[in-house]
Amino acid sequence: MSSREPSGEPASRPSEPADAPASVSGRGAAPGPAARRGPRARTLAALVALTLSLGAVAGVAAQRYIAVHLRAPPKVPACVRGARVTLRKPVTASGSEPRQTVSGETVYLTPGEDLAVACAFQVDERLARHLAGALAEHEPARRAARLLEIVRDHIPADPAHDRTAAAAYMMAAAAMRPLPVEVPGVSAAAEELEQRHACRFGTRRVCPTRPPPPPIVWIAGVPAALSALSLVWIGLAAGAARYGRWRASRRRRSRGALEDRGARAARLS
Repeated sequence: MSSREPSGEPASRPSEPADAPASVSGRGAAPGPAARRGPRARTLAALVALTLSLGAVAGVAAQRYIAVHLRAPPKVPACVRGARVTLRKPVTASGSEPRQTVSGETVYLTPGEDLAVACAFQVDERLARHLAGALAEHEPARRAARLLEIVRDHIPADPAHDRTAAAAYMMAAAAMRPLPVEVPGVSAAAEELEQRHACRFGTRRVCPTRPPPPPIVWIAGVPAALSALSLVWIGLAAGAARYGRWRASRRRRSRGALEDRGARAARLS
């Protein structure tokens, strides 16, 4: 019988089934290194972004707080240190050097006191005249009160006057040093002078009236610090793992070299 169909065309052979794919689009296949590296890289990027963003917010807030409440004392003229040395010495003689006070009154100071006033003129003229009036006082309590008034009442709190405030504190504190602390008012004036200096600048002394840092410093700073610690830990773990792989590879190479030498020795023998 003919194998042709009624139309005259040869009968088509049944198609053979196509070969089945070796694997169905990766089902059951173990993820490669690139696939494993993707989530890890995204986690690291998220931690870095979190650390930088929160750290920037906390850093800006902390810098603003420090600029207002924890300013470092500015540099003062070198003569201030010399003036401090002379002012710490007790006054044993009457003054002979004329100086004018803020009110225009002429007072007479000792050579050491006159040197301190001349140094104060290099910082601020009004400071020098206030200092001249305070040093002209010989009664200890009155002298201490006038020295305290210079820092407390006659120097603005604006940071633009920090240099004047620092110089005034250094010379006033030195002038209070030889005063007898048992006299009423001297010890209290010295304590208030130290307290006012500590509240104006960032010193080792604690200022009871200084406000705490703003909450944003802690709200943003603590998570930023934790994120940074996480990054450090991840880096250390990755470094340790890489070092372990390097040691294992080195041991395998050493073992292979020993086996090759043993095989060559066996063939030669």
